Amino acid sequence: MRVIPIGSQNILRILITLLALLPFAKGISATAAIAAAHPIVELRQLMQAAVTAKTNRVVIPPGIYRGVPKPGERVLVELRNAAGLEIIADGVTMICEHPTRAMNISRCTNVTLRGLTIDYDPLPFTQGEIVTVNPAEGWLDVKIHAGYPVEPYTRLDIVDRQTRYRKQDKPFMWGGKAEVRPGGIVRVQNRSAAAFAQVGDLASMGGYGNNVVPHTLAVEDSGNITLQNVTVFTSNCMGIIASGGEGNHRFLGCRVVPGPPPPGATEPRILSTEADAILTSSLRQGVLTEGCEIRDAGDDSWSVQSSDYVIVKREGRTLLLAARDTMAVQSGDRLQASLNGPVARVVSRTVLKRKDAALSPAIEQHLAKSGPWGYWHLLPAFPGGNVCQVTVDAEVPWQEGDSVYDLDRQGNGFIFRNNTVRSSGRILIKASGLVESNRIEGPFAISVLPEVPHQAAAGIDEIVIRHNLIREAHMFNPFPDSPQAGAISVMGGDDGHGGLRPAGVHGRVIIENNTIEGGNGAGIVISSARDVTIRSNRLVRLLHMPPNSTGKRYRIDNHAAVWLAQCDHVLLQDNQLLAPGPELSQPVVQGPGVKQVEGALTISPTH
Repeated sequence: MRVIPIGSQNILRILITLLALLPFAKGISATAAIAAAHPIVELRQLMQAAVTAKTNRVVIPPGIYRGVPKPGERVLVELRNAAGLEIIADGVTMICEHPTRAMNISRCTNVTLRGLTIDYDPLPFTQGEIVTVNPAEGWLDVKIHAGYPVEPYTRLDIVDRQTRYRKQDKPFMWGGKAEVRPGGIVRVQNRSAAAFAQVGDLASMGGYGNNVVPHTLAVEDSGNITLQNVTVFTSNCMGIIASGGEGNHRFLGCRVVPGPPPPGATEPRILSTEADAILTSSLRQGVLTEGCEIRDAGDDSWSVQSSDYVIVKREGRTLLLAARDTMAVQSGDRLQASLNGPVARVVSRTVLKRKDAALSPAIEQHLAKSGPWGYWHLLPAFPGGNVCQVTVDAEVPWQEGDSVYDLDRQGNGFIFRNNTVRSSGRILIKASGLVESNRIEGPFAISVLPEVPHQAAAGIDEIVIRHNLIREAHMFNPFPDSPQAGAISVMGGDDGHGGLRPAGVHGRVIIENNTIEGGNGAGIVISSARDVTIRSNRLVRLLHMPPNSTGKRYRIDNHAAVWLAQCDHVLLQDNQLLAPGPELSQPVVQGPGVKQVEGALTISPTH
């Protein structure tokens, strides 16, 4: 294998050499002596040269690569249309000097990226100590920690100084304004925050600006991508995302964790990412996430996302679909409105501009009037939005205004295994798959929930949650309007009448051999499900403190160890409730709509 010297003077020679080696080279190596830092252009050009040369391996020399996007572009490194390429970036740190996306992997297949670390300088968030609170006027002052940027970011979180989690019982604090004041102070106008915060609390603040692309590392419209030992230290939004395409990616040994303190800082970073650590969406085959570490994300820790489509027009077997989230449906995909309902396969697909869709006045009126969380709040409702015209292979009962979901773009078959999570946010699941042998420490643990309006189609068939250790759930953000009241919550969502959807949103749910320790709420909460097995779980030291109000709207009993509603055929077998606290009401509480429950919990007063 030929060794190619690397340096800022050698970029053109590298490109020429790589092309010359194409007829006989099996791989590319570039492992010469390096300086302390390189311009990021070298990283871009080495990767692009490998794609151009159609080689199968490139080794990036260890070192620090700093820079901004190329003129006219908004992403630092673009990897497009690569196939069968292994990128070895052990010991490589990429420092983004502009708060936009670090790297895109787009329309690629069978690509491995190993060892890369990504950070930002300056950081796209800031943090400090709350030094003044004025509840009457609705503002608070944050003294920014030394070494962190003094910027008027508005995405505010109040953080407990001891636990470094979001502070217990913190309300939701959306919105607000911020301004820089003398002496390294940022004043935040937010009435909810000012009513809750106390002097001495910590605060984190973020929010990316204009002309930047969110998220640190994105895998888009690709298949069989492996991220191995990749580390993300921060992000302007989410850390690692994968959306669209065949999926079947592997995230192995990756870390989304706070990076080292910036120069001049004496306080460690509060955040890793501003929003989700790892998110996948609209994939044909779910992602294997194994041996990864997630800490201190600003929102969900890990999530697999899917959504529904609303039929905005129908002519025979031709349907016009409007996406609530991502327009991911492809030819060959299967559409369904419920788990036991008919299935139709897409045989052709065309994307139309909304202006060319000739929607009825009634549909146009629905789109125009829908609020932010309404059933008709769809992407085509925005200017320039698209609709997808599909022809299906069967007669279906769906009509204009009905909702369907894409069985082949849910990210089904995911595996989340042997990971360590210490973060305030959820493990959020909207697909079928396996959650196994993870250690999860955090106020929000595992939630399986479609998160769509009550009229929208939803179906998740077979979810297995086993051999996980979950510690100290429920400890912040009381949310009476949310049904996610358990350390493990499998919920169908609102039925539109103040209750929960009937059984049938979830099918074949298995929760077994998990240990749930501590927390001030229910251990397991299930609704809207058929064929549920809860087996060999250990619920340890639950309810030694009064539970919060999450789930109050649905009359969920947070004093129960297990709470069930709208479930059909539930088996409870060999579960142990150990050393419960004085706030326990009953081991198992059945809410409305429960049928065919077998078994109970064994209670031991000691552990």
